Amino acid sequence: METLRFNGFAMIHKALRAMLYDTAAHMQHVNFADVSSMLPVLAKAERVLELFDDHADHEDHHILANITDVNPGLARSFEQEHITDRKLGAALRDRIAEYKEAKTPTERIIAGNSVFYAFNEFIAFNLQHMNKEETALNETLWAKYTDGDIGAINQKIAGSVPPDKAVVNFTWMMRSCNDTEITTFLKAISGGAPEPLVNMVMNIAETELHADRWAGIRAALNEPIPS
Repeated sequence: METLRFNGFAMIHKALRAMLYDTAAHMQHVNFADVSSMLPVLAKAERVLELFDDHADHEDHHILANITDVNPGLARSFEQEHITDRKLGAALRDRIAEYKEAKTPTERIIAGNSVFYAFNEFIAFNLQHMNKEETALNETLWAKYTDGDIGAINQKIAGSVPPDKAVVNFTWMMRSCNDTEITTFLKAISGGAPEPLVNMVMNIAETELHADRWAGIRAALNEPIPS
């Protein structure tokens, strides 16, 4: 009988996917010739790139380092994919810089199309990459570590994230995950995290979730729902 194991990538990957989808949708709605409308989209894309760079760094230091002795070939393959990911990110940053240098509406449309295509390449690569992490990489982690071990690795990663970026991550997790995932996550946070962190995450959840969802989650956490 197959056992359901802990997927330490699940929630952060849902958050990252949602950020990609949100930015892509915003980019598709903008007239590239209109610089005032395009600049906020570019800022979103730059923020996404920054968060993906951080995510790859965390995986290199906290995840891949823990499987090198078990499956060095797999570790190297993911390290190489992170290099590819950073190259795609650098190409996208170059296209963004070119857009900012464009002077005429025609130049902006041409540069905007280049940004759009580069962002689509970044999306396509990362969607496949995250799927591979949740399948091939997880299989190796599950063979070596208990769910508790993997949870401890996740906690180390979470503890290394600066507060401003943690707020972004938690916000998109709440926007992207289902009630069971959020409830399990909040229970884990409540059970061992410092009180300021618990309060911050609870406030984000209450702000981001529909009132009905939040009421159900709070009930599942065995906490009274405020009147």
